Amino acid sequence: MAPRLVIWGVPVTFALTAVFAGPLLDMSAKAAVMTGAILVVSGPTVVGPLLTFIRPTENVQRILSWEGSLIDPVGGVLGAVVFAEVLSSTRHGLGHLLGQFLLSIGIGVAGALVGVAVLWFCLCKLKLGDVLRSTSQLACVVAVAAVCNIFRDDSGLTAAILMGIEVVNLRGFDIPTRRPLSETLVQLLIGILFVSISATVTPESLHDLVLPTVGLVAVLVLVIRPLVAFAATIGTGLTRGERLFLSWMAPRGIVAAATASTFSAQLVAQHIGGASKILPVTFLVIIATVALYGLTGVPVARRLGVTHPPQPTQ
Repeated sequence: MAPRLVIWGVPVTFALTAVFAGPLLDMSAKAAVMTGAILVVSGPTVVGPLLTFIRPTENVQRILSWEGSLIDPVGGVLGAVVFAEVLSSTRHGLGHLLGQFLLSIGIGVAGALVGVAVLWFCLCKLKLGDVLRSTSQLACVVAVAAVCNIFRDDSGLTAAILMGIEVVNLRGFDIPTRRPLSETLVQLLIGILFVSISATVTPESLHDLVLPTVGLVAVLVLVIRPLVAFAATIGTGLTRGERLFLSWMAPRGIVAAATASTFSAQLVAQHIGGASKILPVTFLVIIATVALYGLTGVPVARRLGVTHPPQPTQ
């Protein structure tokens, strides 16, 4: 189910966001296309905490968690490919764009396979303690991601996420169970990254962008996401409430912010019309979607009957 949301969600969200971003935000076609590529992502760093708070049924939670994990590397690679195409002085067709995208995904897949083999040796063959096993996981992921990025920008993100998916689902891996320190470290690093990136968004850069961005958020929430969820869930056997809740949960998070921060400055330097609006618009979309879904997630899930019953108090 989650792969279908990604397969439908990436092209539909990319295309429709680019179409609406141009007139709503007064951007050039190149800046609008870049904005569409950036805003396809969601991400487990945002979806996970929201689902923990909302406590939907296991089926819905599993689908949304997998979608968030899968769409991040796809969106990151798409952003890198579109960025290269926007800056290219030679115009290429859709076939070239698709070929570059698949090349990045292929390098990420190859890196993930090598990384899983190394992790299997470290976790299953070497007699390491809990601390060294955790350290070896981190070292392996960082090394594989770095090597992949040498060959192709942003393919390292694909490799790292695929390694995590494979290790969790393959039998025989001796995965350390004590993870509170690593989880706390991840949340701390994400928080620092978010604050560092948001510090580059000044109040002046938000001038005249709030209302147009609200219009873009309305399109993302009320048009694009329901369309994607409806198309992806046809014939899946999900209940009406589950399908409706899937159409009401697509927040943006740190990957969108990091991608916008990485690419927008170089687009501004190349004098792409409207490129200076990409980063502030992305942050406004993140704030608006997280606030909207966070405030409405619980009542919507209860109304649709897709929440777990409350836990009995002791």
